[in-house]
Formats: sequence, structure tokens, C-alpha cells
Amino acid sequence: MRHPALVFACLPILASQSPNPPHLAIPRLAQAPSMTRDADLSTWGGALKITEFGMIMPDDKGENRWPTIVHVGWGPDALYVAVEAMDPEPSKIHAARHMRDTNQGDFDFVGVDLDPSGKGQSIIRFFVTPLGGQIDEIATDSTGENASYDCLWDSTGVLTANGYVVKMRIPYSSLRRRPGDWGLRILRIIPRERRYGIAWPRMSKDVQCDICQLARVSGAPLDKPGSPFLLIPFATSNRTQSLETDPSARTKRQTRLGMDLRYATTGLTLEGTYRPDFATADADVDPLQINSRFKVFYPERRPFFLEGMDLLGVQGAQRQLFSRSIQNPLYGVKASGQASYASWSVLHAKDLDGGMLLGANGAAGVDGHPTRDTAAAMKFRLDDRGSGFSFLGTDTSLLGGPERTGGQSGGIYLDQYLGSEFHFIGSAMSAVAHLPQADGSLSSQRGTATSAELDWNTRNWSAFLITQATSPDLVLLSGFSDLQGYRRHSAGFEWRNNWNNGKLASANISPRWRRLTWWNGEPMDRAVGLDASFETAGRLSFFINWDVAGRTWAEDRVQSVATRSLTLGGNWRRHSALRLGWNATEGRTLELSSGDPARFRSAALFVYGTVGAISYNLTGQQSGLDREADHLRLIRARELVASGSWQFPRSFYVKTQAFVVRYDGSEAQGVDKFLKAFVGWQPNAFTNAYLGWSGQRRRDPTAVLASERMVERGLFAKLAYAMQF
Repeated sequence: MRHPALVFACLPILASQSPNPPHLAIPRLAQAPSMTRDADLSTWGGALKITEFGMIMPDDKGENRWPTIVHVGWGPDALYVAVEAMDPEPSKIHAARHMRDTNQGDFDFVGVDLDPSGKGQSIIRFFVTPLGGQIDEIATDSTGENASYDCLWDSTGVLTANGYVVKMRIPYSSLRRRPGDWGLRILRIIPRERRYGIAWPRMSKDVQCDICQLARVSGAPLDKPGSPFLLIPFATSNRTQSLETDPSARTKRQTRLGMDLRYATTGLTLEGTYRPDFATADADVDPLQINSRFKVFYPERRPFFLEGMDLLGVQGAQRQLFSRSIQNPLYGVKASGQASYASWSVLHAKDLDGGMLLGANGAAGVDGHPTRDTAAAMKFRLDDRGSGFSFLGTDTSLLGGPERTGGQSGGIYLDQYLGSEFHFIGSAMSAVAHLPQADGSLSSQRGTATSAELDWNTRNWSAFLITQATSPDLVLLSGFSDLQGYRRHSAGFEWRNNWNNGKLASANISPRWRRLTWWNGEPMDRAVGLDASFETAGRLSFFINWDVAGRTWAEDRVQSVATRSLTLGGNWRRHSALRLGWNATEGRTLELSSGDPARFRSAALFVYGTVGAISYNLTGQQSGLDREADHLRLIRARELVASGSWQFPRSFYVKTQAFVVRYDGSEAQGVDKFLKAFVGWQPNAFTNAYLGWSGQRRRDPTAVLASERMVERGLFAKLAYAMQF
């Protein structure tokens, strides 16, 4: 395809509207209204009332059947929002106690989208369920939502005879804010036979940006910033035994004291952390991986690395900064700010385990030494639709050990909306790495990565063109790169539609094309594919994913073997107490260690939901890889995963996680079992206390007598208490 832009010429060019958001002034309240958990709004008398909601889900057309009254006002220390959510069928409201930042039960909820900078670059989302449960996210038009973001705010909720009432208090000190108009939107989600949604101001799918449709509101009292300091002292302790190599190993005890500190002004946020405990209470349970060419990417969940990561985490052909590469920091400092024309963020940390990464090739004198890690980014605003031009730089240096060990990288990024329908995203980066070798020498490598993407989007049609290239010598010591020495070109288009009435709720179909070559131009992989899905009015959905490649690769060698895969799946999500999902895949692929053709099969079943105060998730999956020539079973993997949480009044909870993975075949055999259970208390995003036990068992079939034994077990505890002043 020498002229991939012709793809767009073959599509109908539909007219798209320009955003025209309303402007209004929100009144200042003389005193803070009551946040008690009841339906009494007598103290909210001076607030602005909003009632004009329009449909947004499944489609933006049709009549709103859910009367909603919003009361909003600037308080002395916070933005206050109360929502009266009426329902013609109040018995069908999905409401239950749930842990913070989870929506496993597909609850009813209302939300506030807020852009306190007024620049249209990103928004913070505050969602509240009918019983006052909190979900918060940060979102951009380019990267979507990030539910790992946390903010300190208050909410209450109560069911009424004709619906429910929620109240929100969002402190000014929890927001990076600028003088001038803010962006504001009120949302309400109603899961019934369809997942309905309404919004103020009214939104249109003919406007091809989301943040640009927020209402513009004035009057924010920036002269009253509230409490700028947030102090979170914490203590962690664990008592563990590692029995992998020594069944009689002694118990090890470790206690750590640490502290997080945040200072926020109108346009600047300063953060610091000392001896942080970045171990999450939830385990990183991998999706089952067999015969995978690519590294597993773990999303960032650690609070310190979330503020400002919309700039530092920008991604092009490769991810220039991957914050999880900073594994065990002794300390970290970060500053994020914004002016009328630009936003910026700087991160600096000392990683006590940084030398482990630099010495991964067996070099001596590196392991045990820390690294100094620094990253800085700045994004210049180009328009009111979210367009921007960014710079990002990183530096990693070994402290001690061989001199000059480390690496740097620099990148430029352009995110530009072209008119009302087109969106261009481009990047170019260069990196240099100086790594010690096993023979004592120092190897220097310099590499590059570039990418360009053009998207076209209307109400029912969209298309994309992407080209990427990564040189063979690219080493990102602060980043994440999954494939080097290749060039990739891909294109596709999609038709989609949504309906508020009728048997179908949504449908889409998306053909796509991909071509990969090695850096020198030799063919590497060619493929075409198809994605399609639809959902009925009863919350029953089905999807298909089909992919066929005429040439593929294994162990960096091209194999002229046709491969293919077909995945079918579906979900049923009508009831919050019981939701089902399934998928099955069958295909022809290459066994990576030999390059021989092999047959791949996989099937999975998911059962999950929320009953009262209990949320649960059960997963069963089986995957297999058989050599095509003689049907030899190379590997079969079976996985069972179960997790559950019990949410009690006054923010107490109990949580459990367990999984069992079994492998057998000619390549690998074994059983791995894991169990974690803990009880905790979490009244807000940054105050958390828990006590738990975890254990891991493994079966070793290579022993003289095949046996299963405990390889690790222990107690763990944490106490973190947030104080704002």
C-alpha cells in the first residue's frame, strides 16, 4: 500500500460540528452546606440549580427519562455539588457497598468532570454511587481514563423513596487550578436493559472531542486555597519465610517508617516521599501467558507516580518513561505546575535497586549500587481542544560502581487536532545507554524511535493510519520497549452505531491491516484482521476477533508460515449480582523456541458481581500449544483465579485473593498456588490500614519424589493516616 492516505478517500466524509459549550457563573456560598448522609438540602439554598440534561449513552438522541436536579456552589474551602437523582423505577437502582475505585457491580452513579486549569488538556472525574462510594480518575482525549489516580475529597449518599441523593465536597487544595473559567460537566449513569447515560451540558457525538464540550464556569475563589499541606506518615511491617531453597529458613522481620508530603498552590504541586512502601495490597496476577513474544506490561498503581504522569507518561513508538522501572526508591521528589500557555512536571528519585537493572547482562560491580533517576516534561498548549507540543527528557546514572554507567533519552511529541474530524499524533525520541559488560568493558548504544498517527472520526465512521520505527540499538533505561529493529505500518477503519431503543444497543465492525519489516527492509510480518461486536437490549454482547498473517517470526528469524487466529467471546451483564463472560481462541502460530508451526487453543470463563456488601470474581482459563507436525503437546496451562471483598460499615473491609496455575506437557510441568487474605480500613484515598497473610506453594515434578511444598509465607501490615492542614 504505497498511498495509505487513499483509505480516507474511500470513506464518506460526514459533516462534524464545532463545540459550543455554555458559559455561566456559579455563585459563592457564604458558608459550607451540610454534608450529612441524608436527603435534606435545606442548607444548599444559595447554590445554582441545573436540570437540563441530555442523553449521551447509548446514543445522544432521544428523551431523558430520569429527572435530575444538581445544586452546585463555590464554598469557602471547596466546590460543593449535590445531586437529586429521581428514578421512575427506584427498585431497579443498582446500589451496594463497595471498595473505593471499584465498580464491579455495575452501579448507578453520578459524577463531576472537572478541568480546574480551564485549558482542555485533561479532566479529573469524581463519581459517587447511591450509597456514597467513591471512584476517581484522570482522563485525556488522547489516552483515555486512568482509574489509578487518587484525590482527597468527601462524599455521602442515601437512597430515597423516588431515587437517591448524593453530596460531594471537592477541596480546592486537591486541585491544580488557574484563574479564569473552569471546565465542568455533570454525568449520571443508569444501568438497566441498556447502560444509559445523561449529561449536562448536552453533548453531541458529531463533535469529535470530549473535553472541549465541558461547560465553562466562572467565579472560583482562588483567593481561598484551603489546606495546602497533605501529610501521610506510614508504617509497614512484615514477617516472612522464603523457603524456596531452604525448607528450614528462618523467619525474617522488617519494619519500615516512611512519609509522603504534598504541598499544593493554585498552579503548583510539590510532592516528596521518603522510604515509601510501594508494595500494593493486591497481587499482580498475570493473565495467563504462553508462547508470547512480548514483555508483560504492568500498569502503574503507586500513588506517588500518578500526579503529573499525563505529561511524563506520554507514549510514542515506545514508552520513553516507565515509572515502574524505579523499583525501590529511598526517596522521591516531584513538582508539577501549569501556566496559561504550558504545563510541566519534574521527577527525581534515588532507586536502591537500580543497579540490578543495569547489571542484567551479568556485569560485575553493579548489583547493590543505587541509581539516580530524573525525568522532566513540558507541554505547550496549542488550542482549546487539547492540542499540545511536548518535550520529555530522562536520565539514569549509577551511583558507585563502573563510571559513566547509565543512560539518557530525549523526545518530542505533537498532539494536534486538525479541524473538527482529524487528529494527528507524532513523536520522535533518541536514547543513549552506557552499560558495563561481563568482561569489564563498557558498551555504548544509541538508538531512535519515531511514530506518526492520523485519525479520522465522525459519529459513525472512523479510520486510522499509523507508522512506527524503532532502531535495533534503542535501550531505554527509564522506559519500556517491547520490540526493537523493526518498522511497522498499519491502517484500519470502523463503522459503529448506538441505539437508545430497539433490540440492539450498539454494533461495530472494524477491518485492519498491518505490515512489519526489519530495520534493513526485509519482510517480517504481514497481516489482515477484523474486529466486530454488538450488544443487545438485554445487556448480552458478542465479539469476534480474526487475524491472519502470511509471514511471521520466531527467535528473530522470519518463517514463511501462514498463521491465523479466531477468537469468539461474549458477556451478559443484565444483573449486578451475577455477570458472565467467556471467550475461546483457536489458531495456527509458531512455537517460539523452535520456529515450528503449532496449534494454539484457549478458553476462559468469568463469573463476577456484587451481592449486598460482597463483591466476587471467579475466573477459569485453559490454554494449550501443540506441535503441528506430530501433535506433540508442548504445553498446557490451566488457571483458576478467585478474589472477593466484603465491605462493612464505617469503611472496614475484608479482601481475599487466590489462584492456582497448573502446567504440563513436554516443555514445562508444575503447579503454583497463591493465597492472600487481609482485613483493612480505608476511609479515604490516602488513609489505609490493613493486616494480612499470604502464602505461595509450588509443586516440583523434577524432584526424586514429586512433591508440593510451601515456598513463601508471611504476615504483612500497614498503617497510613492522611492529615491535611
